[in-house]
Amino acid sequence: MAAISNMVAGALYDRTRSRFGKRAPWIGVGAIAFMLSMIWASFSTGIANLLIAWMVGQAALNFIVAPMVAWIDFAPEDGKGAASSAYGGLGMALGNNGFNVVGALFLSEYRLGFVIFGIIAFAGTLIAVLIVHEPSNLEEKLEQPAKKEKVSWSALSTVFPKWSIGRDY
Repeated sequence: MAAISNMVAGALYDRTRSRFGKRAPWIGVGAIAFMLSMIWASFSTGIANLLIAWMVGQAALNFIVAPMVAWIDFAPEDGKGAASSAYGGLGMALGNNGFNVVGALFLSEYRLGFVIFGIIAFAGTLIAVLIVHEPSNLEEKLEQPAKKEKVSWSALSTVFPKWSIGRDY
């Protein structure tokens, strides 16, 4: 779900023209969808319902996270390294480690944890959109799609190495 939604999100960004930029509107939609999916997950009473809510949440997260990586390009040339480090180092460290501790506080009230997580993600995403303030791209021309190449089995076979070359692959 995450891999497919990432490609769909990228295709939609590339075709979006708005006064808020190409990514900010979709990030906002993703934030709303993620918050609602977490609230939905909190009310789920069965595995199937929880799985569907989680899949919607994963798709929504890809509409948020994938374009935020592209925001690093908005940093000044001499600050791109610091922006990348802040995103990858500080952001990932806090997200992966710090919020595990916060999440553990809700083990006995996991439904409330889902709701609070959705709301925090929504608010944090909106704050990030306001801070970055992606420029308008209304004047940007829409790129024409490249001509489609014919796909053959022999061309696909070159994607992966032969067994004798890459057996550990």
